[in-house]
Amino acid sequence: MQGFVTFSRNVFIPLTRVCRNSCAYCGFKRGVDEEGALLDYRSVVRILRRGALSSCAEALFTFGEAPWVVEGFGDRLEEIGFGSFIDYLVECSRKAIEMGLLPHTNAGVISFSDLRRLKSVNASMGLMLETTADLEAHADSPGKDPATRLRFIEEAGRLKIPFTTGILIGIGESLSDRIESLEAIARVHRRFGHIQEVIIQNFSPKPGTKMSRCEPPLASTMLEAVSLARSILPEDVAVQVPPNLIDPKSLVEHGASDLGGISTVTIDHINPEAPWPRIEELARRIGMPLRERLPIYPKYVRDSWYSDEIRPLIEMLSDREGFRKV
Repeated sequence: MQGFVTFSRNVFIPLTRVCRNSCAYCGFKRGVDEEGALLDYRSVVRILRRGALSSCAEALFTFGEAPWVVEGFGDRLEEIGFGSFIDYLVECSRKAIEMGLLPHTNAGVISFSDLRRLKSVNASMGLMLETTADLEAHADSPGKDPATRLRFIEEAGRLKIPFTTGILIGIGESLSDRIESLEAIARVHRRFGHIQEVIIQNFSPKPGTKMSRCEPPLASTMLEAVSLARSILPEDVAVQVPPNLIDPKSLVEHGASDLGGISTVTIDHINPEAPWPRIEELARRIGMPLRERLPIYPKYVRDSWYSDEIRPLIEMLSDREGFRKV
């Protein structure tokens, strides 16, 4: 067992909140005409600048899945000067690189050609599997089909993209569903070797959603899930837990080794009610030193799993072991 816990220092950019899915627990989604539905380029640059000035190494681009299929979104995109959302994302990613930040994109399910295009401007990418079960919480979410999401994760593997995935605990799945989900992730990694971390995330009820009155999972359930993940996943896949949603101390003791992205600049736009803990406080609480990494894990830095376009920045930011240079 390593004698430290890793994390990434990031800036969180919710590029659009428009989404084709309507998950029963989601408080992130917005309508096309609602405030915050789409960030304009000037706002993106302003957030990136704050991240760069605060020594962040990661630009986390998160957005709703396939917003371009939602009526009216194309008009909003044209208003800010773009005909394609992927074009806009690539432009924002290149600006992040220019400003010294490595992009990590959670893009939802996209085409193989778009995935290949984004590989050149991303240090890593991600997609939560959430579960392999067919749940009521996903009844109005075509993008949450488990087979579709697993295929996408496999496609990222074919492209050798360092990848983050995870499962969501407490949305109606059973213990056997969690085991099946973790085993599915493990099979994909054994085939392609690209999954750098698996997030074990607890459901957090949001006001105004269909599941607003549902109870979050018990601490014991989360401990069990982390222990299962550590026993099922290959050794080289990190188990990550979100320190703003749950106290990580006991989870680290049960096999978690990473705390994900932590921002000193932006809120967690998916869980805005849950502020980020201070990094120094986390180290004291866990009783173990924290070590900063890049959005691309050290193993993939050492093995050069990145494009020529981001090579100079990775070489500038990483030390000999592949961690964030101090």
